Amino acid sequence: MITSPDVDSGKGPVGAGIAALRRCGERVTPARRAILEVLSATPEHLSVDDVLGRALEISPGLHRTTVYRAMETLGELGLVTHVHTDHGPAFYHLAESLAGGRHLHVRCRVCERIVDVPADLLEDAARRLRDSVGFVLLADHTALAGLCAQCAQAGGVPQAGGTSLDGAG
Repeated sequence: MITSPDVDSGKGPVGAGIAALRRCGERVTPARRAILEVLSATPEHLSVDDVLGRALEISPGLHRTTVYRAMETLGELGLVTHVHTDHGPAFYHLAESLAGGRHLHVRCRVCERIVDVPADLLEDAARRLRDSVGFVLLADHTALAGLCAQCAQAGGVPQAGGTSLDGAG
C-alpha cells in the first residue's frame, strides 16, 4: 500500500496518484488517469458504472472491463478504495493516501446517500467488542446502514428492517 507524500507537495491527488503509479513501476494509462481525475473531482462515492460514465467524458472509448481492471490495480496499490453497502454494488473513492484522513461510511436506507464519518466515532464500540467477546471490528470497507438526519426527521421508512441501537426506533 502506498502512503503518498506528493499530496502535500502541491501535486494534488491526481498528480500524487500518477507519481505513485510511476514509483511502483506501473504504467499511467488513460483509464488510470481518468479514474483518478473522476474520483478526485467529487466527494461522492461512485459505482464502477458511475466512474465509467464520467471517465468516458475524459477518455472516450474506455471499456467497462478496462475500468474494472484499472480500479483493481489502483485498489491494490492503495490509491482507490471501496465500500460495500447492503446488497448493492461497491462504491469507490480515493484512498486516504490521496484524499487524506481516515474515515468510515454510513448509508441511508431511504435516500441511499453515503456519508463519510470520522473513524474515531466507533473506537469505543470497537474496544468494547474486543474486550467483551474478543471480536475485532473491521469497518473500513463496509457502510453501516441507517437513516440520515433528513430522512429520519421526515419519518422515512427504511428499505429493509433494522434495529436502532440508540433507542430512537
